[in-house]
Amino acid sequence: MHRKDIVLSILSGILLSLGFPKFSMFYLSWFALVPLLVALRGKTPGNAFRLGFLCGLVHYATTLHWIQYVVQHYGGLSSPLAIGCVLILAAYMALYPGVFGYVASRLESRTSLWVFGLPGTWVALEFIRAHVLTGFPWANLGYTQTPWNLVIQFADITGVYGVSWLLVLASTVMAAFVMGRGRALYPVVFTVCLALALGYGSWRRAAVDEWQSKISPWPVAVIQGNIDQSVKWDPDFQQMTLERYDTLSREAMEHQPQPRLLVWPETAVPFFYGLDENLTAQVNQTFSAVGKPVLFGVPSLIFVDGEAKLQNSALLVRHDGTLLGSYAKQHLVPFGEYVPYQNVLFFVNRLVHAAGDFVPGRGPSLMKHDGHALGVLICYEGIFPRLARAATRGGADILVNITNDAWYGDTGAPYQHMEMSLWRAVEFRVPLVRAANTGVSVIVDAKGQILGRIPLNETGQLVAEIHPLQKMTLYERWGDFFAWLCGLTSLVGVVYAKRRSANTLL
Repeated sequence: MHRKDIVLSILSGILLSLGFPKFSMFYLSWFALVPLLVALRGKTPGNAFRLGFLCGLVHYATTLHWIQYVVQHYGGLSSPLAIGCVLILAAYMALYPGVFGYVASRLESRTSLWVFGLPGTWVALEFIRAHVLTGFPWANLGYTQTPWNLVIQFADITGVYGVSWLLVLASTVMAAFVMGRGRALYPVVFTVCLALALGYGSWRRAAVDEWQSKISPWPVAVIQGNIDQSVKWDPDFQQMTLERYDTLSREAMEHQPQPRLLVWPETAVPFFYGLDENLTAQVNQTFSAVGKPVLFGVPSLIFVDGEAKLQNSALLVRHDGTLLGSYAKQHLVPFGEYVPYQNVLFFVNRLVHAAGDFVPGRGPSLMKHDGHALGVLICYEGIFPRLARAATRGGADILVNITNDAWYGDTGAPYQHMEMSLWRAVEFRVPLVRAANTGVSVIVDAKGQILGRIPLNETGQLVAEIHPLQKMTLYERWGDFFAWLCGLTSLVGVVYAKRRSANTLL
């Protein structure tokens, strides 16, 4: 490999990262892979894999740099070890761009197959990454386009994968022309695809506006307590925490029209609600004062084979203290709430107190209030479309995402996390209410438009009117059919190219 190829691969890695928050230069994502694709020209499959791996390593190490902050501040690791954790994860994720480079080298002899086949390969690899080793669909390429609301509307057909496909197609078309292999057909096809996406987006947004206009507005409040993670579980700060939520909740009720539901973040109540009688009574006084149901996060206990285990839960409690519904987090955070493959990774330090002792909940548990069904996603669950899909297929007309992103500090992670969660509203055409401990808290309509937000590291309350919807989207009906189709076409393309190569040698 020449030095120029290495530089080009690194450049692609940087361009990919610049598309994500905090930089949010989403327009760069439309040609971010061009340098890598140029570098791959004429390379052996082995060298192509290495260049793709290098690109991925740079990309994920810079996009996921916030992991260093988490494991250093809350895991107690030294800086070198914390950086090592980031590089290990980045190296794993870089395997996927590495495979992308390998496939690119295999398809190179057939330019049309290379141009139109590689976008499907990229999508197939994103889909695999979303499921292997419990799944980690963080930083899928399509998520960079969150600021361009018009172009992401067809996610209600393909999910985020369709936008990833379109972005990679833009890069393959441009790269073909840069390398002198372009044909007039290529930009025409891309232009048609982009025009269809934008046209569909315009039509779909107008349709959603019409649907919402026929539904009575439903005011909802989000409370952002902004409790520092270092004191969140300190008993000396419990009163301060509860008083802050009490004050903010009362302020929210001063809005007109008054909210019909208040949403507090993940583990907003830092004790075992219902077991600690004094603190439970104090929180119930807040509920009584606001006079409306409150949905809030809380640790809970469950007995498994006679042994007490922790769950990360959400409760919906009426103003008189009556429990209206509960939900326990299904998809736990590896190394935060449990340690995967403990027989192998027995040496891994726990990042939070009692990590590894949490057990997952089972199935979506919809919470019903005021004629509406709430589908709850706790923290990390907001980045998994299948969980939101299960909730909406079960009848949810509002999605509620409660989270505690205080772990991430002032890095790009809270913004990345929020933007990924926002896509669930577009995919399933339901409003999304997101309450984060330190931010970013948002209320989003069924078009993915933010109706209001509380910035990162600010204390406050937010009230906005949503329009609960129940419209079955193609993505809700068919799931990830587009990603499966991309995987199938990619496999067929590789087999075809290999056979053509073998026949040529003969």
